[in-house]
Amino acid sequence: MAAFIAAVGVVIAVGVFLATRDTPGQATPEAAVTEYVAALHAADRGRLRLLAHPRSDAAAEIDSRLAQLGGPALIVTQWKIANTESDATKAAELTGTLDGAPYHSTIWLQDCDGRWCVTMGPSKDGNPKP
Repeated sequence: MAAFIAAVGVVIAVGVFLATRDTPGQATPEAAVTEYVAALHAADRGRLRLLAHPRSDAAAEIDSRLAQLGGPALIVTQWKIANTESDATKAAELTGTLDGAPYHSTIWLQDCDGRWCVTMGPSKDGNPKP
């Protein structure tokens, strides 16, 4: 009986993993920032695409960010998430170095159906990004 329960637990865990691995965004704003920095460092277009809001046309901006920031040249040493007037939008201030020079940037995070996405590219539905 215990083996059956363990097997059911494994099947459920695998199902949850498979169902959410291609889900846009991250569970928290902090996780979205961490994943964004990791995806840039890995120069991983697919991971950045999964962070972009699903209603945005982010391809060109992802390419631009990878060309400017992708790979090990960007070292983010600190980041801070600031609240905005909207509970569905937050600003994340990143600081560190890029090719040894001081780096500072702000990225915008948006709630995308209960998960947190990085605002990249124009909106497909005509609503401007923050």
